[in-house]
Parts: sequence; structure tokens; C-alpha cells
Amino acid sequence: MMRFPVVLLSLIFFSSVLNAQEISREQKFDQIKILTEQIDKIVQDLLRPSASDIEAAAAAGFNVFRIMPREVYGRAIAVPQGGGAYYSFSTGSNDYQKIAQLSLEQNSLSTGFAGADYGLMGDLGTRPLSEVNGETPEIDYLLKYKAPGNIVDARVEQRKAREHKAETFTLKNRFPSVVGNTFVLRSISFRDADILVAFKIMRKDADGSLIIFWKPLADFGKPELDPNIREN
Repeated sequence: MMRFPVVLLSLIFFSSVLNAQEISREQKFDQIKILTEQIDKIVQDLLRPSASDIEAAAAAGFNVFRIMPREVYGRAIAVPQGGGAYYSFSTGSNDYQKIAQLSLEQNSLSTGFAGADYGLMGDLGTRPLSEVNGETPEIDYLLKYKAPGNIVDARVEQRKAREHKAETFTLKNRFPSVVGNTFVLRSISFRDADILVAFKIMRKDADGSLIIFWKPLADFGKPELDPNIREN
């Protein structure tokens, strides 16, 4: 299944080669555009949650998305960048370049990918997503957490995110993707977004992709780093 778009392109390409002498370069270019559009549609279909997933999430008052395993689709799919293995709660995109805040690879979810960006994530176990609120200890802590205002402090927090000790629990930037578990995430992308969300892994499909329900908890705007303070 993971190679279907590539196989489709190859089959059509080689069939065109047989008639290479009969079409112009302009016609070949038109064929490329048509094939690209067809592949893009197939990829979007692969990424889209099922109608029942969308209905179930809406009925519960949640958002929903699918995220693909990078080791399966990362090289097979060129667009979106990353093969659909990333997701942005801020933009609703699976493209790495559009404020990626979560990724799936080797059965693990991780956050924090570029520059000084980082995230703090907590595994709340099988707690219902509907019960996650400001009274949840992890949520309360992350609501009060202050994003750093300079690159030096950001690097310190970025390193701490690997295992951030906080009161009676530990926050991390990577956790196993356990189906049925609920997670909380504070994702800090400097100049772009600083958000707090809760999400639950509802299902893992045969290709390794995950269906995730989620809800926003807080938006802290676009964090900036003091340009007058630089790394040594």
C-alpha cells in the first residue's frame, strides 16, 4: 500500500515511454502535471480520516486527524513534506514546513524539530479526553509554564524537554504511541505558535497510521526571542 502512488506513476510513465516519439515535450509536461494532480489526490485520500471518524469526533466536540508513520511513508510520498508523518495543531496541516508540532516514527510520538523549538508532552494514560481540563496537574503546570525569551534560556529548556521533572510527574518530548492513551502537549515554535492541546490516540490502522482526536486548551500567541541575546 505504501508504494501505491510511486507504482502508479511508474506504470503510467513507462507506458508513455512506448509512445515517446509520438508526443511533444509540451504534451509530456502536461502529462506530468496531470499525474501529479492524481497522486496528490491519492495522498490526500490516504491522509483523510474516515467519515465515521470525523462524525464521531464532531459528536464528542473534538477535532480529528490522521498521522502516518515516517518509516513507511516518508520516502514514498514527497508532498506533504515528511510523508504525512507530521501534524500541526496550529495550521491543521500534515506538512513539516507548516509549523510541525507532532510526529510519528517507529511507534513513538515526538515534538520539537527545528531551531530552538521544543515541546513538553505528558502521557495521561487512559484518562478520557473529555475529562482533561485545568484541574489536571499536568495541564495546570503547562498553563503556568513561561516560554523563554532568549536563545540561551531556550536551549536550556530544549535540553530539559527530554525529561522535564515537574512536581509529581515527568514531561518529555517523546513517548510511545499507545492506542487508547491521552496526552497533553505544550508546543513552542518561536515566531510562529505556542499552544497547549490534549489528544487521544483512538486507533491504529493496518499501515501503522494513527487516528487522533484532540482539543485545544490554550493559545499563548507567537513567542519571540530577544535578538540582542545570542548564543556563545
